[in-house]
Amino acid sequence: MDHDPQITFLRARIAEAEQRARACGPVPWVDTVPCAVHVDPAAIRDNKLAYGHLGYVAGTHRGELGDAYRAHIAHFSPKRMLDEINAKRQIIEHCVETIASLDPGEPADRASITDLTVPLRLLALPDADHPDYREEWRL
Repeated sequence: MDHDPQITFLRARIAEAEQRARACGPVPWVDTVPCAVHVDPAAIRDNKLAYGHLGYVAGTHRGELGDAYRAHIAHFSPKRMLDEINAKRQIIEHCVETIASLDPGEPADRASITDLTVPLRLLALPDADHPDYREEWRL
């Protein structure tokens, strides 16, 4: 299963997401300033040599919608994305290793293999618009 097209697809999308997140610096963002998202000041202090003078990330309009945008942008900081990437990799590896340990000739194992492919198919859904996504993976 390690060379399965869906596993290859998932690993490639995760690697792309990781590259984008790391390019921003693996630091948390905060929305403590009205109409702006900034790198967490503690992260600036702790990572100054590694990331230079990080600060302003994005601006938003005033009001309820701007506040919602700001909270959303800050929540999905590079650090958060890297944490999610790590979790997704662990899910994929758990499924791949468990499937490899099962015997597809055994009915009970065959059912377990089918069950373990569901999370993999679900992990691929956010990238269904990617040209390499296969419709047969959709649940």
